[in-house]
Amino acid sequence: MIDCGGLEMAWVHRPPEKVISGETFSVTYTVTVTEDFYQWAVDNMIFTHSSISDALAAKRFCEERECPANWKDANGENCCIHHANIHSCPMGYMVKERICGPWIPDDGRIFTHTVSTAGKMTQSNWTAKVVLFHLGVTSLIAHIRVGNMQVALEATSNVLPSIVCGDDVCDEDEMCSTCPADCGECPMTAAVKTAIGLPVIIIFISFIFIAVWFRYQKQKMFWDESWIIDFSQIKQDQLARTTMGSIMSVPNANSDSNASCVTALSSCTGGPNTTRRQLFTHTGIYDGRTVAIKKIKTKTFSLTKTIRKEVKQIRELDHPNLCKFFGGCVEVPNVAIVTEYCPKGSLNDVLLNEDVPLNWGFRFSFATDIARGMSYLHQHRICHGRLKSPNCVIDDRWVCKITDYCLPTYRIEDSAEMPSTYQQRLREVYMPPEAQTSSMEPTLPWDVFSYSIILLEIATRSDPVPVEDSSLECAWCPPLPELISSKGDNACPCPTEYAELIRRCRSHNPAHRPTFEQIRKFANKINPHKVSPVDMMMSLMEKYSKHLEVLVAERTQDLMHEKQKTDRLLYSMLPRQVADDLRQGKPSQAQSYVSATVFFSDIVGFTQLSSTSTPYQVVDFLNKLYTTFDEIIDNHDVYKVETIGDAYMVVSGVPKENGILHASEIASMALDLVAVCKTFKIPHKPNTLLQIRAGIHSGPVVAGVVGTKMPRYCLFGDTVNTASRMESTSEALKIQCSSSVFYLLEEIGGYTLQCRGMLQVKGKGDMVTYWLEGKQAAPVAKEHAKKPPLALENEDQYACIPGFLSNDLLVDPV
Repeated sequence: MIDCGGLEMAWVHRPPEKVISGETFSVTYTVTVTEDFYQWAVDNMIFTHSSISDALAAKRFCEERECPANWKDANGENCCIHHANIHSCPMGYMVKERICGPWIPDDGRIFTHTVSTAGKMTQSNWTAKVVLFHLGVTSLIAHIRVGNMQVALEATSNVLPSIVCGDDVCDEDEMCSTCPADCGECPMTAAVKTAIGLPVIIIFISFIFIAVWFRYQKQKMFWDESWIIDFSQIKQDQLARTTMGSIMSVPNANSDSNASCVTALSSCTGGPNTTRRQLFTHTGIYDGRTVAIKKIKTKTFSLTKTIRKEVKQIRELDHPNLCKFFGGCVEVPNVAIVTEYCPKGSLNDVLLNEDVPLNWGFRFSFATDIARGMSYLHQHRICHGRLKSPNCVIDDRWVCKITDYCLPTYRIEDSAEMPSTYQQRLREVYMPPEAQTSSMEPTLPWDVFSYSIILLEIATRSDPVPVEDSSLECAWCPPLPELISSKGDNACPCPTEYAELIRRCRSHNPAHRPTFEQIRKFANKINPHKVSPVDMMMSLMEKYSKHLEVLVAERTQDLMHEKQKTDRLLYSMLPRQVADDLRQGKPSQAQSYVSATVFFSDIVGFTQLSSTSTPYQVVDFLNKLYTTFDEIIDNHDVYKVETIGDAYMVVSGVPKENGILHASEIASMALDLVAVCKTFKIPHKPNTLLQIRAGIHSGPVVAGVVGTKMPRYCLFGDTVNTASRMESTSEALKIQCSSSVFYLLEEIGGYTLQCRGMLQVKGKGDMVTYWLEGKQAAPVAKEHAKKPPLALENEDQYACIPGFLSNDLLVDPV
């Protein structure tokens, strides 16, 4: 620190003791003054400005006077500290040992001169950036000028050469971490070695442990006997054998098929050649599920290491197109292989069953499923050796699965038996040409050739060993089918590609046959139906459901039409209300009606007419007449009760009450019936005039249904008898009315009646009757409709009228 009359300079950030040549660093120093400095500066004439005459003026000049913005314009007249910078002098260039001040060195060279600055005395800290290039000890001087006084502050730094990594020289400041190229790699610390080595050791130990564990598992699976099944634990599936099996489907020869009982009969086409029938699979219940049991006919069985190895191999296989192996029985005489059971039977069964419709979507699905399963086996370097359509079975989801694979030693005794003629010829068909002349073990191309025969069966849906050629020696390769492309379901959609696939699979050169993975990709490429069988079945069911809905709608419409016909027939036999009650099971109760009008008519001379006519003529005549009458009565509010022979009975007011209008309805109807008789032609006697006589009577009646077989709606009461008397005492083409009808028609008005006089009526005594001759020109007034019946209004007034019945005389409905 330097004290110049109260002015003090000190380093705030000293220059570093060591600096690198060419590197920039900053230094900061402070300049402060005391109150006595200004008086000292005035006394010593430090300030050259004429206006500074005392300490107060000097203080204002240093602390308040702003310096020029450009330091070059600053001087002692306009700025207090008008020069401040950093000088450097390498000490190696100094001749004499003295301070390297702001003055020119001995050799006359200034090495470092930072940019000068200027400012007020109140600026306490001054900072400058310095770059040193000369090596060795260098003196750094902080230099300021206040008026004509110069002040300097010195510090030294050792300038070191710049470090260059890669010059093959490991400098002092270079380290392995900063410059491994010159100083080499740093040795790893114990922590780093632990952090790296521990995971490596753990991974290595884990790898060894996993390898040992897998080895143990393999050995464990090898010696594991959990797959061995006690034959007594398998329950015989008697229901499947009795309901789905058939004694005719059991051959004398053995079969390695997994065909089911339900399709066993369809495994043969044409003729009763029992040698070509497949033995349906024995089934049983094991662990709650149906399984297929293939018995091995052997007298001795030893569980050798070879068999254990084969079992271990088949247990490791798992694919949706392979029949799963559940286990085996090893006790003689029940040595057997237990596998998954597929209820649809073998592919051979399904193809030969003409009752099962198979479009090409299903056929491509079967071919693709077999290719997938065989591709999986070949990927594990497993050759089937017995691939054929009876060994391809179909589960309940129409997925084709391969069975009877692996376990060659397990089933060697079974395959050693003498096969039947058909089985021998079938085996020759599936055998490739290279195996026809020499005895060789099955190979992977062998399976591809066998697959080509399955493709032929899928295309033709026929047996590869025809029945008609059973007496001839079978050729090793059936001819290619003639596939025709069309829009039908039974036509191959891609005949050329399909035939090419068959041709490539059965090539004479095994090396030219494709692999099953190539076959799978090619079959998927040419298959236009890229959906599963379940999806196809769902689509077919949806189409069938829509068709069924249309069919049900049509049948419902037909049913409605038939119901309408039945209703019309029923309503023509019984009143609507009565018929509805009977149809709903309600008991029909007899009902009493206070007033109704009954009409009777018959044909004059009907007995003589019938005697001169045949029965068919009489029936035809009455049918035509009463059909005409029925058409007429439809125009009136009346109900036809019955026809007996030539008698015709009609009532109004029953079962539908209509006040007193029943008299006018019957009267109008009777006039229409008599009028039509005048123009009616008897079919077999056109020149004979038809004559009827009619009678009408009004009064109370009881109506109800009689009988359960051919029920009749009948009327009861004296009114019916009186109406019958009115008809029997009437004359041809005339209508006789009782007094009750007369007074009702008089009240209604519009009808012409003539008094006949007193008439002796059987069972009734003397009665005054009237002839109904016609209707007046004015229409019948309907304003009397729904009036209370006559007998209820003024019963006493009409009690003296002959033929009138009081309520006391009504017949009891019971």
